[in-house]
Amino acid sequence: MANPLQLDDKRLQQLRGLSELSRALTYVVSLDEVLRLTTERAAGLLETDRAVLMLTNPAGMLSVRASFGLDRVTTDQFSEPLDQALTERLPGVLQVEPERLLAVPLVVAGEVTGVLAVAMLEGAGPSDEQEWLLSALADQAAVALEKSRLDETGKFRERLIGIVSHDLRNPINTILLGSTLLLEDTVDPKAAKILTRVQSAALRAGRMIADLLDYTQGHLGGGIQVDRKPGDLHAIARHAVDELANQRPNRTIKLAHEGDAQGFWDSDRLTQTFGNLVSNALNYSPVDTPVSVMVRGDDTSVALAIHNRGDPIPPDRLEDIFEPMQRLTPERFSASRSVGLGLYIVEKIVAAHQGTVHVASTAEEGTTFTVTVPKAPTR
Repeated sequence: MANPLQLDDKRLQQLRGLSELSRALTYVVSLDEVLRLTTERAAGLLETDRAVLMLTNPAGMLSVRASFGLDRVTTDQFSEPLDQALTERLPGVLQVEPERLLAVPLVVAGEVTGVLAVAMLEGAGPSDEQEWLLSALADQAAVALEKSRLDETGKFRERLIGIVSHDLRNPINTILLGSTLLLEDTVDPKAAKILTRVQSAALRAGRMIADLLDYTQGHLGGGIQVDRKPGDLHAIARHAVDELANQRPNRTIKLAHEGDAQGFWDSDRLTQTFGNLVSNALNYSPVDTPVSVMVRGDDTSVALAIHNRGDPIPPDRLEDIFEPMQRLTPERFSASRSVGLGLYIVEKIVAAHQGTVHVASTAEEGTTFTVTVPKAPTR
């Protein structure tokens, strides 16, 4: 007596085909490739010579997006609403009698957005098993479609951020230059106060735009690029700390250094890294506490440690602290608002220098960010 739990060879082949399709769709990023692959596998697994996949457009009209074994003239001309009468029109597209048509819906995000259909071979009407198999194929395609659309939406959004940020630089620079020139010539205290606020706002907007451009370069441009030249990290740290001390005269920043910090760096990018980390330490710590900066060099690398006594970072947030658009707690200084990209950019710059960045944060010890970079490229 046959074991009812034992699958026959054909069913095993079908399940293997479903598994292979699932793996293949995992690595597909193009919407057209998802549709083509699904249609071809539907024809193969159901042993038919004709298959079609249709999707709705924003107006709710169905059109053929992928087909197998059908001529382009027939498929290109098809444009019909997604309604109950569709089953009467599908046999004509697949050139098959209605009783040999097998069609299932594609459901994406809870909505029917398309149809996957095949023409069964002559003399063979669709069985429940075949309907289950086609439905399983449609479900896999729906998941891949949603992923593909999200990927395309994300890429478009990132490109748009880059384009808009780039185009905003000129008007921001014009505002900054104009306010600076007017501030130099004005003698009216009230006007000077207003111009100072305009200048401060323009500087802040410029920093945000620079962060957004770095973000798009990190995501779409192959990573943040660095130009390594001989330099001294002690001097770079001193320059960054002096700038921040001038901007925050009411705060104390303690800088200490030891060892040799000569190496090959992108000075501008590491100044940006210092600035982001020390600014974060100032923003997230009490005004009456100091921020400590230590630069320590050894034979092969230099380590930079920035410490503050602010509230600890929640342990469950430490893993995603370097992800873009992350905010851990409200910043204490409203004037220092950003788009939440500082630590993301820090990590990308450090990685471009083949270095590492680590954070430790407890209520007892405070928060310390440690950046370690090799003195010379290792590859």
